[in-house]
Amino acid sequence: MIEPKRILIVDDEKKVAFFLREGLEGLGEGYEVTSAESAESALRELAAHSFDLVITDFRLPGLNGLQLMEHLRKNNPNTRTILITAYGSEEVEAAAYKLHARRYLTKPFRIEDFVRTVRETLAEDPAAP
Repeated sequence: MIEPKRILIVDDEKKVAFFLREGLEGLGEGYEVTSAESAESALRELAAHSFDLVITDFRLPGLNGLQLMEHLRKNNPNTRTILITAYGSEEVEAAAYKLHARRYLTKPFRIEDFVRTVRETLAEDPAAP
């Protein structure tokens, strides 16, 4: 039996996290989706469970998404990451890719584009830089 892909969505907007989670769970592809409202709660989830993919918003209370990605890069280097933000800039995008983000999405985006991005990211080799 194939192990389900574990995904952690980090977004302080509950409605956004719910929408993204439902979009992935509704696919019937066996994704196990967990959500966290802050980088700190995401770190607790990461300490307790392994994830194949972390999708994080840039603006979060406390630590931001880039700081969370920096932690992942050091402590969970095979966990793929996607940064999402409504406050995108070339600097933020460059910083995300420097931290080995697999994708960078600016809000608003269509759920179809989000799902395609998640599928593509999960299909990639987790050890690839």
